Amino acid sequence: MTTGKTMLLFSVDLYCTDEGEGLPLIVHHGGPGLDQTTIEPRIRGLSEVLRLICFEHRGTGHSARPQGANGYHIDRFVEDITALAKALDLERFALMGHSFGGVVAQHFALAHPEVLTNLILVCSPVSHDYVEDVEAALPGLLSAEALSELVALAENEASESVMRRSLELLAPVYFRDPARVADLHLDSIRFGPESQAVWDSLSEFDLRPRLSEIEVPTLVIAGAHDRSVTVEKAKQTADALPNGTLAVMEGSGHYPFVEEPEAFMTAVREFLFGKPKRKGLFGRRS
Repeated sequence: MTTGKTMLLFSVDLYCTDEGEGLPLIVHHGGPGLDQTTIEPRIRGLSEVLRLICFEHRGTGHSARPQGANGYHIDRFVEDITALAKALDLERFALMGHSFGGVVAQHFALAHPEVLTNLILVCSPVSHDYVEDVEAALPGLLSAEALSELVALAENEASESVMRRSLELLAPVYFRDPARVADLHLDSIRFGPESQAVWDSLSEFDLRPRLSEIEVPTLVIAGAHDRSVTVEKAKQTADALPNGTLAVMEGSGHYPFVEEPEAFMTAVREFLFGKPKRKGLFGRRS
């Protein structure tokens, strides 16, 4: 059974789980608005080979809602990783970010490259252009009724219910099997006008001109059926990184750890530690 703890940080208190020993891997889940239950239970097996630290970003799950102006600016999310690492006495660590968490991870890698051993970007956009890919995919994936409902939802104020229903409607964009959206446990969403502010701070963001500055070994994971961060875009990202490697999950969409958890964990383990040697004749390693 996994147990969590709340880290009492300077700016906001964050909830995290901390399992295993060895290389520390901090995991920043997607969102904003989702929590670590989308990913932590599905990658828990990594704690057998490393120290797995999954936390819920500010304003979600068990973590506190930030107070004051600019509490949801992208820079605050980056600072939270620094504060969490300090609270856990981590001098160097690997960092994984999924989707929005990958955007935060890229900003962190640019700001604090000296503390990272490895970077893992999971279905993570590097610019605002990913929105165009989503919009282009919608007519071929959604019914006229679903498209109409999405347009109506976009006119409402940001809320948990709006985000929950939007993700349900967008399931064909994000999943190979749209029914798997139920595995995200959308009842746990915490989202509103305040958390929407992080997207305002990322307005027209484009990290492509700076990818060459991220020299840490980086694994870019893409889902073959992801219509938001496509394999083509992921390959462009991996090619632009000085030490980038691309891994494509053939049976997955935007949430490969949901649709292909074993293949996902294998890709992460092999990136961090190399492929295990096969046993040869008489039980010897070859």
